[in-house]
Amino acid sequence: MEIFERLETLIDAPGAETVNEARSMLRQFESVVTADAIHQFLLDLMTLVFVVDAAPQNYHASVRKLVKVRLAMLKMLGEASA
Repeated sequence: MEIFERLETLIDAPGAETVNEARSMLRQFESVVTADAIHQFLLDLMTLVFVVDAAPQNYHASVRKLVKVRLAMLKMLGEASA
């Protein structure tokens, strides 16, 4: 799905509007099945944006990996509910 590719792009280059963009994209995708996974993904994405802004470079890869795992889980849920 195109939405997941766009979300992955946001993860690779997080910025000030990253969370708002992701939230906007996921609004159309949200369902009872995916709501919790979406909230977990957004929380981890917010953490990534914070770490990129506040922490040394050596922490970025670990947090980015966590967010990508959450995105993969969300993608599996989306495919299962489709």
